[in-house]
Amino acid sequence: MTSLTDLTAHTPGLPCRTTDPELFHSNYARDRRRAALLCDPCPIRLACQTYAVENGEQWGVWGGLDFTAVETHCGTERGHQIHVRNRETACRPCAEAHRVHVEERRREQLSEEHAKGGTVRGYEIHRRMGEAPCASCKAASGRASAERRARQQQGRRRLSAVPGPSQAGERLSGPQAAVQRLALAG
Repeated sequence: MTSLTDLTAHTPGLPCRTTDPELFHSNYARDRRRAALLCDPCPIRLACQTYAVENGEQWGVWGGLDFTAVETHCGTERGHQIHVRNRETACRPCAEAHRVHVEERRREQLSEEHAKGGTVRGYEIHRRMGEAPCASCKAASGRASAERRARQQQGRRRLSAVPGPSQAGERLSGPQAAVQRLALAG
């Protein structure tokens, strides 16, 4: 593999070479955010990130990542949160750590739903994880769908029982029948 030094020497127009290098190692987070944005179109961005991770860089912006903010959290869920908070694209180790974290949380939630005997929420978690729902969660979802359809049917029946415009002009009986209509002056 070509070293980062060779890549930077043979690639014209790199943002870190055409702007003030102090921007990439500033004490101010706002400057480092600006530097990270400058890295977005850089053709060697991933090589720069890889170099920084492999060499344990802990200061400055490398390949659009602010290692000053990431510090030693890189490769953890905390590191991913720091990337997101700084509006950065998470590095591979942090993105993988986040994916694992999300899957573990979903597995825990799914265990809770299975302990209840399978639920609609369990069915949705199965689907989010891209797997076929278990029989108990699928049955719970089917029951919920049937109940929802029954409520909708009941609502339609109630609406059809309400008098329509053709029935509105019928004579009333009972206490309202004694109400006298007022004559309007014309």
